Amino acid sequence: MKPFQFISVKLTLCLITGILIQTAFNFSPFYCLYALITSLIILGILLKTSKKRALVFGIVAAFASILLGVTTANFATPKNNTLHYSNKTINNTHLWHLKIHEVLKSNTYNHKYVATLVTLDNQNATGKFLLETPINSAKTIFNVDDELVVYTKLSLVNSPLNPHQFNYALYLKDLGIYHKIEAKDNYKLLLLNNKTLIGTAAIIRNNIINKLNGAGFNPEELSIIKALLLGERNTVQTKTLDAYKNAGAIHILALSGLHIGILLLVLQFLLSPLEYLPKGKTIKLIIIVLFLWSFAFIAGLSSSLIRAVTMFTFVAYAMFLNRPTSSFNILALSLFFILLCKPNLLFSVGLQMSYAAVFSIVLFNPIFKKLWEPKYYLTNKIWQLLTVSLAAQLGVLPISLYYFHQFPSLFFITNLAIIPFLGVILSVGIVVVILALFNALPNFLVTLYNGIIFSM
Repeated sequence: MKPFQFISVKLTLCLITGILIQTAFNFSPFYCLYALITSLIILGILLKTSKKRALVFGIVAAFASILLGVTTANFATPKNNTLHYSNKTINNTHLWHLKIHEVLKSNTYNHKYVATLVTLDNQNATGKFLLETPINSAKTIFNVDDELVVYTKLSLVNSPLNPHQFNYALYLKDLGIYHKIEAKDNYKLLLLNNKTLIGTAAIIRNNIINKLNGAGFNPEELSIIKALLLGERNTVQTKTLDAYKNAGAIHILALSGLHIGILLLVLQFLLSPLEYLPKGKTIKLIIIVLFLWSFAFIAGLSSSLIRAVTMFTFVAYAMFLNRPTSSFNILALSLFFILLCKPNLLFSVGLQMSYAAVFSIVLFNPIFKKLWEPKYYLTNKIWQLLTVSLAAQLGVLPISLYYFHQFPSLFFITNLAIIPFLGVILSVGIVVVILALFNALPNFLVTLYNGIIFSM
């Protein structure tokens, strides 16, 4: 299968090209919009007047798609907003009114958050910051949607101290976060109740976590359960994370396309009897999509989950249509839609690795399968797992080496040992979460699931 034969793949590559061009040159918003409208008018004229000049039409369509990428990236660039704090004088100490957007994993010294700017010196302003509160002096641990005012100076995000370390400052810059704010004793928490959708999701997730905390799980197993099912990795011990990293299994603890894809397959199997009902396939599709988005909502609506559920919503619809449409077409459409809404996600390491892995599986796995076709069922399944793992790792290899300067060599063994059982682990885990939420979790299920996680 040739991926470049699909229009969706070509348009997505053109959109990505436009985003990269805008990132490199930062053109004026007016000229970008003017050029995009002009190209769309020309495209419409060509469509109406001449269908024979396919080459000319294709060139103009590609150019329009590139301009679409340039324009969307332009309007998504924080500094191009006149209200962005960088367009004001910010050298001195100012009063910053912040709203917590995301809770990050703490390190040895600081609690960390992503905060959005509400006002600057009591005037409307926009922007995002890395907010740090020292662990030994922090009076409060913030939650999503908490608001506070801080009287301080801005500071730059620290660059890596050692050579070849992951450049966290550069990574944040690509996501539109240019400075950090340190809140020690110079802040005041505001008692406001302005809840957002993400904040509501965080409240539900925290409620589930509190229920699980009192269910009787062992502390280390509980931290893995919260990471695996709720995307809450803040309580996972560093040595446990290092063990998963070294085994090439850290993706298991980061809710992403792997988990959503497995859930989709499980739901397809469990809901297959609905297809015998009138409009059963439509009902099945609606239930699957609602379940996937509900899972993403409960798990906190992180960027990685949103893009994963978006991608597999397209996959679920393709399975509903049951047409011989290519996986390249589905993946390209989902990526096009995600980048059109949030162009900055192109620079997210998670998005790059997710799509690189899936595209690589679709591209290389059929080639590997042709190399050997085992006769026996068990041998065939083991070979399939190996080829899928190898194809995925080939896709993420350049990204892993570029950002992290390392590559796990044990992924073959890890995937053979864990991936075949991940569907069962996730399915039982969702049942555990639902029962815990309604205070109906029996002790035998706690013991059973605790043992499963310990074995993993």
